Amino acid sequence: MTILTALLQGTKLLEEETVSAPRLTAEVLLTHALQRERSYLYAHPEEELAEIAWIHYGRYLHERMKGKPTQYITGRQEFYGRDFRVNSDVLIPRPETEHLVEAAISRIHPHDLVVDVGTGSGAIAISLALDTAAHVFATDISTSALNVAQANAQQLSAHVGFLA
Repeated sequence: MTILTALLQGTKLLEEETVSAPRLTAEVLLTHALQRERSYLYAHPEEELAEIAWIHYGRYLHERMKGKPTQYITGRQEFYGRDFRVNSDVLIPRPETEHLVEAAISRIHPHDLVVDVGTGSGAIAISLALDTAAHVFATDISTSALNVAQANAQQLSAHVGFLA
């Protein structure tokens, strides 16, 4: 099966299950299965899928058709121009929340103390730490969520203090 055929079949399956943005979702899941960028799909549509990629893609499509968010399948979500790890221990960062970060950045002064309560993935705290000179702390009642946030901070080289 070629990349193009897999993409078309995945899109059709997602359409039949009324998954929103079926083509985009199929592209994201297929690129995740191939461990490639989206542009690769269009540069190599005739390439045959390796069996392991086909197996992963099929599993990802099945999970999505059962209602699992795409971000939890891929384990990532872009937020404020950065790639954040996500899983079922945290809420998926929403695009609207980027407006909150923009508003906060415009009001934060150097060396201000900022606390992100209920940090989840750490998207807000990490973005503020990277884009301001504030002292940023993050807290959450979920140890699992704090672990995700700490991993994101480390991956993005953000200086955030974490409090349980």
